[in-house]
Amino acid sequence: MALLLATAVLALGLSAVAATYAAYDGIDLRTAARGVQYHDTQPDRPTVALAKPDFDQLGGRQFSLVYVRPLAPGMPLPPGIDRWPAPGEALLSPALARALDAEGAPERYGKVIGKIRAEGLASPGERYAYANPTDRQLDAKRFLPIVGFGDGAVAGDKLFIADRERLLTALYLVLLPTAVLILVAVRMGSAGRDRRTALVSALGGGWQHRALLNLGEATLPVAAGAVLGILPALGAMASDDIQLPWINYWLSSADLRRWWEATALAGLAAAAVLLVLVCAVHRPSKQRRARSTRLTAHTSRMVQWAALACPVLIFATVWGPASLDPSQYSGLRMQLYNTGVVAVMVTLPCAVAVGAAAFGPRLARWSRRTGDTGALVSGRHAAAHPGVTARLVAGVGIALILVSQVQLKNAQFGESAQAAQATANRVGDRVLLMKVSDQLPPNQVTSLIDHLPAGVETLAIYRPKSQGPSATALVQGPCQALQAARLTCSPQPETVTSRIADQRLVEALRWVSTEVDHFQAREAAVLPVQSSGPPDRYVLLSSDGKALPHTEIQRLLRDTLPLAAVTAETPGNGWLVGAREDLAHGRWVFFLGVPGVLIVALAVALANLAEFLRFSRNLAPLSVLTGRRKVYVSAAAWALLVPLLASIVVSAIAADWLAAPQERAADGVELSGSILGVTACALAVLAVLTWWWGARAAIRQATQWRPYGE
Repeated sequence: MALLLATAVLALGLSAVAATYAAYDGIDLRTAARGVQYHDTQPDRPTVALAKPDFDQLGGRQFSLVYVRPLAPGMPLPPGIDRWPAPGEALLSPALARALDAEGAPERYGKVIGKIRAEGLASPGERYAYANPTDRQLDAKRFLPIVGFGDGAVAGDKLFIADRERLLTALYLVLLPTAVLILVAVRMGSAGRDRRTALVSALGGGWQHRALLNLGEATLPVAAGAVLGILPALGAMASDDIQLPWINYWLSSADLRRWWEATALAGLAAAAVLLVLVCAVHRPSKQRRARSTRLTAHTSRMVQWAALACPVLIFATVWGPASLDPSQYSGLRMQLYNTGVVAVMVTLPCAVAVGAAAFGPRLARWSRRTGDTGALVSGRHAAAHPGVTARLVAGVGIALILVSQVQLKNAQFGESAQAAQATANRVGDRVLLMKVSDQLPPNQVTSLIDHLPAGVETLAIYRPKSQGPSATALVQGPCQALQAARLTCSPQPETVTSRIADQRLVEALRWVSTEVDHFQAREAAVLPVQSSGPPDRYVLLSSDGKALPHTEIQRLLRDTLPLAAVTAETPGNGWLVGAREDLAHGRWVFFLGVPGVLIVALAVALANLAEFLRFSRNLAPLSVLTGRRKVYVSAAAWALLVPLLASIVVSAIAADWLAAPQERAADGVELSGSILGVTACALAVLAVLTWWWGARAAIRQATQWRPYGE
């Protein structure tokens, strides 16, 4: 069963790697096929249309759309559409159409005449649109001439998704725990196999005979596990596009079918790895001539070298990438750091095991003075079998470091984004900051303000032209708008403190002026006189203090003005959009990290189960030496509990050190002491349960043991 599970998990992880390559390959192909080709890059081709790439938001996430006005009837079409929409019409991706329906604005970009087919979308869940602007929206000076579609400018999901290398790096959160599970699985029940291997070798059997025996035993569960592991990928190929749970990403089944050979190779590779390891780890032990009966710490060369490498790897991981310039080697820094973390997780259990092996003789000598038989047996066991200790503590150490890395790699809000989120929490959508292009004529601005929905008041903000403690912003507008902001109506500028003004205006000022505690206010027309210049921003707020009709305002700006001539958004929204993209990328870390932690838990459970069986069989003959059960409790404490607790302490220190290169207090990226502490406490509870279970198993085996010539 352990081999079946390990093979299935490895095949699943390798098929996830293949699916990653398949998905990104499909995204690249379809994005390139629809790219807008600008006339500037290919001046020898005739202009066929005017285009303007744009961005919009839904649910706090940004997406792309392209406005195109054909200039010739025979304009080439991008993939996924059959005809170009007329002015005032649009074509939407299915995901965007569903989102707009849920938002209550299905015709935000014009009358919808159809959907973009899958071959014209980067991914099945992409939000994308083609729109033909109305004559009022079209401003030829803001549009660029294009010659067609093909290998041109990038738009859509390609701009918002993380790089493929970043996702592949995150997959180590699954693959590394899988490696631990594999090592545990191939050594489960090894005591019987080791005796069989020794017997075959004593009878003159070679490595071929031992390999045939091991393969005959392992082939069936390994083959079943390989098939089971690639079944999810095969099911996704046979079905329609699937939506990954929790992160809500749509995976193209057509992309997976195009890479079906890689999925098949993932299953074969997983089976091959397990079968090779099964044959490699079950070899006859080398007979060494004993020169002394004194107990010494014995370690295999591999475990010993891994233990020596562990502190060096920690030092290199913490200080090595930090020595590289982040502006030039950001990718290399992250690759070196991730590689170092993986290497530390692999070698840390060996360091704990070697430390336990070195402590074993001292524990045995101490037990002679105290008469603790359990400590004597456990000390000799730790010194003689460091590999067993390494397998026992491997899952615990990796779990602690893995949880800390998952928490750190989940992108946090930076300082500006945190301020924007705080503003949003205080005022929500009860205030908007409106920016007007300098090229928009004053009469159109006046018309816009006059046609705002009823109850929406407008104030203009002028930033100070000089710098210094006395430089303050000027807020001006009609009396009704000033009263909505809790300001007095005076034709002369009056100094106002932020404690008096409405919080909505104060929050808007935070994103316009460096001085917020004091500002000036006066009653005047929103639009300035010709000599004073245009305002830096306009503030929109409701006269009753309630939420603004955001959708209606956006529709007014989009339908009555040239595209992108006026923008209106909540204060600090630009920072929040970027932070939400990073947060969405961080969700992938949790999406992959949670299964990784579960795999580690499975490995810990299997390792403990194997150790229970080995430990209880080894202690069973003690029943002829003592009738007290205390010896089993003591032996279990020293052989199981103490190594696990030591591994928890050492791993917590290592996790804290490894977190240092990633911590950025200004960006809110810090290792959570509470998460690390809770994880350590949970593992400590698991260690106590392991101790109790191991002692109970030893006692049960002792009551059933009978001498049979051992």
